[in-house]
Amino acid sequence: MSDVRKSLAFLIVSVLLSISFGDFLYLVPLSVDFPEELYESTGTRSFLVKYFTLFEDEFQKGIVFSGWIFSPSDQATTTVEVKLEGKGEQHSFFVEAIREGFYLVIPPHLLVFPKDLKVFIGKYEVGGEPR
Repeated sequence: MSDVRKSLAFLIVSVLLSISFGDFLYLVPLSVDFPEELYESTGTRSFLVKYFTLFEDEFQKGIVFSGWIFSPSDQATTTVEVKLEGKGEQHSFFVEAIREGFYLVIPPHLLVFPKDLKVFIGKYEVGGEPR
């Protein structure tokens, strides 16, 4: 079984377990690169966010996201805010982007959240209705 298939199987099992625990927030880095054709993207030439929906049911949604920030400086790392907003609630997480050449790369992460929340990575909304 290929690494991508093993990773997808692990993600699906993780998601099924998470669904059994009801509404909650879950963010975890992933150690696999997914094929580019799975991703939708938003952003600019200086800050790009890629994401795809892994699952969605009547209560929760799971997305995989990654991205990059163009930064020709010597800065080795930076943090990017992942913000979830809904009626009367707001949550923030921070993920680390790591230097690769001229870019600070946001590695792939899995985010599971109540589907009535909006997700912002930096200033870009992700995981909404496909464009």
